[in-house]
Amino acid sequence: MHQTPEKLPTWDLSDLYEGPEDPRIEEDLLAACQQALTFEEQWRGRLTEEGLQAGDLRRALEQYEALQRLAILPQTYASLLFSTDTTDPRRGALVQKTREMATSIATHLIFFDLEIGRISEATWARLVNAPELAAYRHYLEHERDLAAHYLSEPEEKVLEETANCRGRAFRRLFTELTSRLKYPFEQEGRTRELTQSEVLAMFYDPDREIRRQSSKVLGKTLERHAHPLHFTFNTLLLEHQVMDRLRGFSRPEASRNLDNEIPDQAVDTMVDVVVSNYDLVARYYRLKKKFLGLEELWHYDRYAPLLSERTTISFQEARGIVLEAFQDFSPRFAELALPFFEKDWIDAAPAPGKRGGAFCAGVTPDKHPYVLMNFTGKPRDVMTLAHELGHGLHDCLASCQTLLNYNPVLPLAETASIFAEMLVFEKLQTRLDSPRARLGLLAEKLEDTFATVFRQVSMFRFEQRVHNQRREKGELDLETINRIWQESLQEMFADSLTLGEEHRWTWLYVPHFIQTPFYVYAYAFGELLVLSLYARYQKEGAAFQERYFDLLASGGSRSPQGLLTELEIDITRAEFWQGGCDLIARNVQSAEALALELGQPPR
Repeated sequence: MHQTPEKLPTWDLSDLYEGPEDPRIEEDLLAACQQALTFEEQWRGRLTEEGLQAGDLRRALEQYEALQRLAILPQTYASLLFSTDTTDPRRGALVQKTREMATSIATHLIFFDLEIGRISEATWARLVNAPELAAYRHYLEHERDLAAHYLSEPEEKVLEETANCRGRAFRRLFTELTSRLKYPFEQEGRTRELTQSEVLAMFYDPDREIRRQSSKVLGKTLERHAHPLHFTFNTLLLEHQVMDRLRGFSRPEASRNLDNEIPDQAVDTMVDVVVSNYDLVARYYRLKKKFLGLEELWHYDRYAPLLSERTTISFQEARGIVLEAFQDFSPRFAELALPFFEKDWIDAAPAPGKRGGAFCAGVTPDKHPYVLMNFTGKPRDVMTLAHELGHGLHDCLASCQTLLNYNPVLPLAETASIFAEMLVFEKLQTRLDSPRARLGLLAEKLEDTFATVFRQVSMFRFEQRVHNQRREKGELDLETINRIWQESLQEMFADSLTLGEEHRWTWLYVPHFIQTPFYVYAYAFGELLVLSLYARYQKEGAAFQERYFDLLASGGSRSPQGLLTELEIDITRAEFWQGGCDLIARNVQSAEALALELGQPPR
């Protein structure tokens, strides 16, 4: 394969604004502020009137969407611009400006959601099935569920107006701190300062010494910067505790479950089933240890390739693989993905100050999404590209929805992304003809699955333990959090792999714990759901496609349970989640069989 080209795509944000100095940014923010003020003057108090008509409520919702769209564009632009260089003070200032303006706008709109929750039962019974409100029914029903945890309007305004100097400020601080970190990596007598993405990519290197050194560099660098990151986390733990008390949530994850529209029972059931299948992880890593001929596996060996050769994939090759896999599934899938490459909707080049990891940012239904990743030429980068494009295709298909129904609820947000990964995995499998190559690819897929299902559940349980201990014991010192992290992550490996001392610092760089507490279980939810959907696709073929496209096009217009019930999926039943784990078990069995074929018994 060719070497990764030095020039990688960077996105073109001119579909939003011409640049950070574009006067339309200020104009749109001011217009949104004025529209919010007018909206408040027009609608305050009207939603709680007994004579409220469905047509009036629909007009209010349409006006609300229009001003929200206007407010979203500057915020999204500033956030995307900032994500590619968090060291630029001008970009940081623009982010802060849009956030402060958004707060000003939000204070005029707080009444709206509160009044939706206070519509009398008699009026609600009259309105709920009105045809004029059909497109907004799910949004309205969910807002009424959320309303049980709202405070009074003056209290909500205080919380909104102080958010930029409370939690939001610490979240921004975390992003700036972690994005600016330099990781000094010594090799062949010289030291290179690497980004976090570049260091993490070395965990996949065939050379064990490089993996070991990258682990030490990661741990030591995080340890040196632990104080501000630890303080930030502790502060946000307390804020979460206070907000849960004020809003009446009994469990730390309860507010996330409500936002996700997933019953606590369904989340608990999924987590219990995944934990009960931890032995699959240990079983695989015992096989890997034997295959690699190592007496002990350490955390830096988790992603060591079973094939010794270094494989580098160019971005153009990755593009071809992904588009071909999408085309095989459905020409429509490939057609939707092509503009991401041709119109510069992807930013793939690693750069100093650039946010680590990858994401896809949907904007509004009438604007296309944007993908950010850090492409380093590793085979897994192909999967990452497919994953984020899957999110992008989901957004494109949901563009038929109104703004309030556009974004899929979090547990379904991974439905297209992980499905896209599966398509690419199957495509790569068909290209391989030797048992050794098939085992190498299958091992990568299994390790990705373990990271998506079992590791995310382990991290979710870490969050549960940390939040609960913070509530029981007060502020947690670094050693306590490190210990909980090690214990929570070690459980899934049992004695098959050891998490070394430097691993204890690695919770410090996980953005989800800071930005979106308890988000991570959605990855496991999505992976196990997609395993079920993919098995159905393999069985039904073309007949599955239209139902799948309909699911994606639904965006956030229906609850997850409602959408999945139509596909005869019951997320409250342990049997459903076990079915997904059984499919993972089959892949472990396949890996064992291939290893045996190559002369390496699984035990």
